[in-house]
Amino acid sequence: MNALSLVSITCAIALAGCSKSSSDKTASGSAAEPAGSAKAPAATADASTAPAESTTVVAPTRSAKGALEVTGAITGTFEWRKREQKTPISCAWDAAKEIGSFHVDVSDGAGKIISLGVDVPTVDIGLPRLDVSSKDLPAPLKTSLGFNVSGDDTILITANFDTKLGDDEKKPDLTIKGTLEVSCPRKK
Repeated sequence: MNALSLVSITCAIALAGCSKSSSDKTASGSAAEPAGSAKAPAATADASTAPAESTTVVAPTRSAKGALEVTGAITGTFEWRKREQKTPISCAWDAAKEIGSFHVDVSDGAGKIISLGVDVPTVDIGLPRLDVSSKDLPAPLKTSLGFNVSGDDTILITANFDTKLGDDEKKPDLTIKGTLEVSCPRKK
């Protein structure tokens, strides 16, 4: 066998070993590599030897679209940008009961990020709540007024904002206007 074949086989074995669960790795008492083991550099591996499963997306793709005009303590047009989110989108909606929630990070594209959390409980539990936080705000802001949320069976949650937060002396003023549509497909 030539050296390239050995490197390809070594990389394939190493990739197969990486796909084991953490309980498989720790069964021997240590997740560390045994002394004296050598790994082939990844740059020398042939891309055609990688297993096809490594490129398969397992979870459904969540996304958001729409623009929010924000004024006050933070100013700008904020949109969801996957590369700038601090945490992945979380969302759930029950169209029959008209309850659910979502959390999404929106950015102005210039480094400012606002985290929006919306919770819509059943009427007997309480009012819907909007939580807004950002490192550019001295404290998180909350309100139950100035926004509405709806959803459908295709798991598209729509939030319309015409919200003013922080009307007291202790918290900064922040106004949010616009519509945000959060796509929240169910796990298969």
